[in-house]
Amino acid sequence: MVFNMKKKEIILGVIGIVVIVIVAFFLANIIHDNHVKTINKEEDDKREEEKKEEKIEVDGAEINFKTYRVDSSFFLNVPDTFKMLDEVTLKSKYNYNNRPELVFMSESDTEHVFVSTTNEDMTDDGLETYLNNRVAGLTGMTVVDSGVYQKYDKTFARLVATDVNTYYNIRFFTLDNKLVTVEFNCSVNTYEKWEKVANEIMNSLCFNEDDIKKYSSD
Repeated sequence: MVFNMKKKEIILGVIGIVVIVIVAFFLANIIHDNHVKTINKEEDDKREEEKKEEKIEVDGAEINFKTYRVDSSFFLNVPDTFKMLDEVTLKSKYNYNNRPELVFMSESDTEHVFVSTTNEDMTDDGLETYLNNRVAGLTGMTVVDSGVYQKYDKTFARLVATDVNTYYNIRFFTLDNKLVTVEFNCSVNTYEKWEKVANEIMNSLCFNEDDIKKYSSD
């Protein structure tokens, strides 16, 4: 009798231990699953927040960009609502020497992107001196930012300035030892709306499809 009672106690004890282990196992899994779900939700929320931060908007409207290839030499992103002027319009609208090679303009014709591939001799080493001379020669303008930087093994010169009417965001670089200028401009009264657009255009400048992929993934 005593033996049977001890046997039952042992069996019940073993069963109790098994039940505890099983319950603990399921509880651990539930806690783990909830933890994983929490982490995943936090990561999803973070990605969603990053997407929102990456969005560029002007007056509540999201700005999407189209990539253009210029002279089979370099690429840049331009708002897809901007119209690229044809040759006839370029000649009539900008009828002067050294006119821009390409012009993109907004529907209201108040925001523009100018692209000029010039015949002016220039080297990467000469860009800083060229920029300094440009800044020194400015009159009636306020320089917001200027300097040189390296990207894609190229040297770029940056000039951001304003005058009474206009905001200018400009990049200078070289191709085949010739000066290239890319400029975004808009009204000085609206530049804060368009500043991110201007920076996106300038930051997107690159020279091959690998650069485009690298820029898109940054």
